[in-house]
Amino acid sequence: MGVCVIIAAALFAAAAVATAEEILTRDEYVDRLEPMCKPRAEATRRAMKGVRTDVRYPKRLSIAADKFGKGAEIFGGTIEMIGRVPRPAADAAKLKEWFVYLNRQEDYLLEITEQLRQGHTIKAQRLTSRFIHNGNLANNATLAFGFDWCSFKFSRYGF
Repeated sequence: MGVCVIIAAALFAAAAVATAEEILTRDEYVDRLEPMCKPRAEATRRAMKGVRTDVRYPKRLSIAADKFGKGAEIFGGTIEMIGRVPRPAADAAKLKEWFVYLNRQEDYLLEITEQLRQGHTIKAQRLTSRFIHNGNLANNATLAFGFDWCSFKFSRYGF
């Protein structure tokens, strides 16, 4: 019985040390996220290149839909990746709000993709406006962080 208590205490202590190592400051958090966001932001820019022109021509809507679908895939993967990084406790509420906006943006990208596949360009345009608006809200929520690559820039989405 005594050995079990000692083992349990050792495991608990190890877990506490591991958790303590993962407590990040805001600057450390930003430094950890930016290298994750940069290559994905650049991939988004490449995937979405020319989508604005594609949406204007009915024959190119399927191409535009594919680009939005790829953008949604990259964006969703980015959210998943950065969501695994421990958040600074002092900024937990702001970051929770930020992730709400990011998840909404992913949903909008998926909805835009579906609307374009169905040939509904007006609905896709309305959703695009909401996507951009949520991106601006996400930026406002984390303005103090000074994100560059992890901030929303609509130019990366071919608009």
